[in-house]
Amino acid sequence: MNKKILALFVFTIFIMLMASGCSIRKLTANTTATIMDDVVDAFFQEQDTEFAQVAIPANLKLLDGLIKAADYENNELLLKGCKLYGMYALAFLEDATVDAVQDRENQKRAKIFYLRSKEYGMRILRKNSDFEKVADGNLDDFKATLASFNKDEVPALFWTAFSWGSYINLSKNSAQDIADLPKVRAMVERVIELDDTYFYGIPHLFMIVYYSMPKLFGGDPALAKKEYDRIKAISGNKFLMADFYMAKFYAPAMQDKALFTGYVEAIRNADDALIPEKLFTAVAKKKIEILAKKMENYF
Repeated sequence: MNKKILALFVFTIFIMLMASGCSIRKLTANTTATIMDDVVDAFFQEQDTEFAQVAIPANLKLLDGLIKAADYENNELLLKGCKLYGMYALAFLEDATVDAVQDRENQKRAKIFYLRSKEYGMRILRKNSDFEKVADGNLDDFKATLASFNKDEVPALFWTAFSWGSYINLSKNSAQDIADLPKVRAMVERVIELDDTYFYGIPHLFMIVYYSMPKLFGGDPALAKKEYDRIKAISGNKFLMADFYMAKFYAPAMQDKALFTGYVEAIRNADDALIPEKLFTAVAKKKIEILAKKMENYF
């Protein structure tokens, strides 16, 4: 075998090994996606918020690595990244301190993680060719393509909209960001059409916030209360994040201090194990104490 043939043979083997390595890497990432279901469940079931806050960043970075190893093609991994980054920002950065300076810093960080969550979710949704064409386009076309999503895609639709809407809520000084709010609302309304009972009725949380806004921006207190009542009916009055949202958004909009206090007491006195996903209950309890200390800012 002459040198040229030998060199070609070695190069061919090298390419084959590299290709095999990429395939093995992607296979490993895809296989691990199922295992990560247990990681997400364990996170949501954690009752100790401090422990959860310390534990989750490592899992988030592991998810980032797996998503990258799978070439951003594995929808299960992308959805987990979308859910966990959104929940991390909500649970541990928003309404996490009474210190105004630290709160502003937390909000800046929360926006970063909400955007990361949205990016992962949009990667799933953009695989719908119709949606991909209009995702950055006008509202009418955007809303029209949402009809092509089915019930199986509710989680991706909801968590993407949740993080996008949460980002907008922290970007009220940006007209460009606020302009996207109708798109987020359309996504949530599609989720509600498909399955408004998803995760204890959580899609209705967005509508509580939306309808608690000033009337100039589409607010309607009566509809906000209706959305809250729907969550209570779906969850059996066990999803405390609904009470927290009513305390944070609805009661101040109504300028009803007594109502605010009522929500505070209801959350304080609730059982810690109302739902298996104890983290949501624990987060509501932790946040309401911080919110109560800032009550003078709202009334």
